[in-house]
Order: sequence, then C-alpha cells, then structure tokens
Amino acid sequence: LNVARVNPEKGIYEFLEMFKNIKIEAEISIIGKTKSSTLQKKFQSIIRSNTNIKFPGYISNRQLLIDMYDDHNILILPSYTEGQPYVVDESLARRRPVLIFEEIAHIIKGRKGIFVSKRNIDSFTEITEYIMQNYHAIQKDIEKNKFPLEKDMFKQISSVIKE
Repeated sequence: LNVARVNPEKGIYEFLEMFKNIKIEAEISIIGKTKSSTLQKKFQSIIRSNTNIKFPGYISNRQLLIDMYDDHNILILPSYTEGQPYVVDESLARRRPVLIFEEIAHIIKGRKGIFVSKRNIDSFTEITEYIMQNYHAIQKDIEKNKFPLEKDMFKQISSVIKE
C-alpha cells in the first residue's frame, strides 16, 4: 500500500518503474491524487499496463482508509524527503509494517516496524521477503510502540496554544 500525494518528490514514479520489475508475487494499491493533469497523464502511463498496480484514487472516508490499511500487508513510502509523515503512524497503528528508503531513515525515531531499503530492486526484494517471512513477529513488535491517542493529541495542542 502507498498512501501519499502522487507527486515526483514522493518518489512514486521511480518506485513504480522498479516495482514493475520485481520477481516476487506482489501487488500495490496507491491511495492519493495528483496535483496536475500532466502528472496524472505520466502516472497513468506508468500504471496502465500493470495489473499488479491498483489506483483506487484519493480516499477521504476514514473507515475506508482504515480498511485499506487492513487489506494490505506493508505500507511503502518511497519519498525522497519527509518531515513526520502521518501515514507511518497510521500504518503502525493498524499493525502494518512500513518500508522506506535510506533517504528518509531519520523518520524511524525508535519506532518498531519500520524497515529501510536501498533504492534498488535487490534490496527492496530482500527487505520485502524478510518482512513477509517474519510478519507475525513483526506485528507483535509493532504492538510495543506507544502511539498518542487522538484526544491526548488535541489536549497537547490546546495546552501549547494557551501558553
């Protein structure tokens, strides 16, 4: 699963070119939208002939998005740059491992269930196979993460605003 804007800085175009050539049985769904018709055409040309690449588009309904996480095994985040992406915590909260690339390894911040790959097909395949072979143990490890509850997050924001 990939949940992100379909933009060049998110690394999705290069990732999909690599994904088309993987030698393992896999399928990816991309949840998001493009910001221009030019990017939409480029994206469509990449995914058009690949039955293992699904594009349901943007999903705003919270429950449908949760269902998408639950229906997939791994969140792939191929971005070149990231600050603190919410999709990582969303995926981990659903006990779904996250696979990222070296450029954004700084986002791990001690969280369990995030795996780093080099940006090449061999490394990606190796890490993906490791995750799938150890999936239940990884899910148990993910449960050790401490996630802020939504109500606690709003309390923290409110206290910062009051100060």
